Amino acid sequence: MSNRIEQLEKERKEIVELIGKFTGLNQQILKLKYVEGLTLESIADETGYAYQYIKNKHAELMRIIKFDRG
Repeated sequence: MSNRIEQLEKERKEIVELIGKFTGLNQQILKLKYVEGLTLESIADETGYAYQYIKNKHAELMRIIKFDRG
């Protein structure tokens, strides 16, 4: 059980470090989604942007992250 907790904590730390590489709205989207656990709809409400814009930005960020991590 503690191995699982350690693994999750390690993954969380990696996510926080990854989010730190981004700035502005990109960082805000990632933080709200993966640290705060908000949905994309909630992020749109929180930031004042249209849902479709946030959805597109998130997809773009996922492509960047996937490319970066190889």
